[in-house]
Amino acid sequence: MAESKSKYGPQMRYNKKHLVAFHIDFKPEVIEQFREKCKENGTTATTEIKKFVNSYIESH
Repeated sequence: MAESKSKYGPQMRYNKKHLVAFHIDFKPEVIEQFREKCKENGTTATTEIKKFVNSYIESH
């Protein structure tokens, strides 16, 4: 059976070339509360962290 290509192949290649992962350690209860609050506000933890980083860069 021939191996099928992932439909995410192009996205994975783009990400590898243009993005860098930034890992942060949190206590499980903290990240869970943060995710819950984000969900309540119709957003995601990733979106809010990215917004914070961009805002911090612009203001400093």
